[in-house]
Amino acid sequence: MRVTSISATPDLDNLKAGLLNNLHPTHSTTDRFKAGYIPSDCKEIVENEKFNPADIQTWNVHYDDCSAPWIICYHKNSAAPLSSLVDRFGRLPVPTRQFVRHVISLPSANGNAYNSGGNIAFFGSTIDNLNVHLHEAAHSLDLLGAYKDKPLSSSANWINNYNQDSAVPDNYAQTDQDENVAQNTVVDTYQRNVPGGFTGLNPNANKIFHQYATVDTEQREAGNLLIPGGKCTLRLANSDPVPINGAALRVTAADKPNVALPADISSIAGVDFNTKDSCNATFGA
Repeated sequence: MRVTSISATPDLDNLKAGLLNNLHPTHSTTDRFKAGYIPSDCKEIVENEKFNPADIQTWNVHYDDCSAPWIICYHKNSAAPLSSLVDRFGRLPVPTRQFVRHVISLPSANGNAYNSGGNIAFFGSTIDNLNVHLHEAAHSLDLLGAYKDKPLSSSANWINNYNQDSAVPDNYAQTDQDENVAQNTVVDTYQRNVPGGFTGLNPNANKIFHQYATVDTEQREAGNLLIPGGKCTLRLANSDPVPINGAALRVTAADKPNVALPADISSIAGVDFNTKDSCNATFGA
């Protein structure tokens, strides 16, 4: 249901520089996924978007703050280099990043993105936009149960605090409460990590105070999810590797790459959701 409150600002583009300057890259290395295979979730999204899985380069990205790599599915004609995607995704605080399963990059003239059950699909130049990375990962925190209120966006606590404010962060946050929580998560990430915070940047910050303060309380009680530092302790289980071309009739366990999580990482319970219909705003880099 559409949120009827006014917007405190048209968009959050003025948060980009501060976030980039204060959420620093996480050192990483990359290596190719086993030839001929692709995670099943990647393949499903790629085919649903009318692309050929054979054009996908699948990579293991090993960040220093996690003992398990993230599997990234990168279309060969993506709008930005793989290194840019790895950099931006690695700037997410690891307590947030661990709630993302796979990342998919696809070419498009329109820059948009969505989150499907913890898999984030980026289109066009959004792979280079840290705000969008934060926004889409925020859906995972909300809808996969990272917070005490599960999901936060439909909880009585959230609605009560939303009703105490006179605005929402921006025009995009007016879409529905899922998008409103996601944009308030971007705001609170800025508030927590950038000197001066959102309150020092936007004179209308008081109009959305109860909303981003609620996100802040929830993320703090869950272990400071929006603050860099530490190591991953949780992950979504990787989707099952499948043949890229679908032609293999018999695939043995020995053939498949091993994508099991190591013993030091607990598995996050999966939830079936898809923000494609609501995540329809167009973003630039």
